[in-house]
Amino acid sequence: MRRQSAFTLIEIIVTIIVIGIAATALLSVFTSLVRGSADPVIQQQATTIAEAYLEEIVLRAFEDPQGGETGTDEGEAGRADYDDVQDYASLAAGPAADQFGNPIAALAAYTVSVSVSNQTLNGIGALDALRIDVLVSHPAADPILLSAYRTRY
Repeated sequence: MRRQSAFTLIEIIVTIIVIGIAATALLSVFTSLVRGSADPVIQQQATTIAEAYLEEIVLRAFEDPQGGETGTDEGEAGRADYDDVQDYASLAAGPAADQFGNPIAALAAYTVSVSVSNQTLNGIGALDALRIDVLVSHPAADPILLSAYRTRY
């Protein structure tokens, strides 16, 4: 007689349980990877926004070209009119906007705040050095803070 070989019912049930546990573990890892896959994109976009703001500010004059005032000038009502670094100290925190102050709809979830303060820098007095901090935040990621110094030269 030929001997027949097959799986028993208990072996099949155990195999199904082991495969189910393994599949659950793999799916949970996959789910966490998919959920966090947008984080690097959000972080990179926030960094790019902060760099753009910082570059715009650092390229402005140290002092007001119309007369050396500090702070926001009378005729400079908005970001499009800012002509010196200290004007940005009055920039209200808000959604990401272009250099003219127009909000960018695709970046509405990002909040940008700018801080400008006098600070000493390696022997340069506080009256001749400004520290610029740009903070960009998004609800789904950690905030990004970029800083730079602008000196009178």
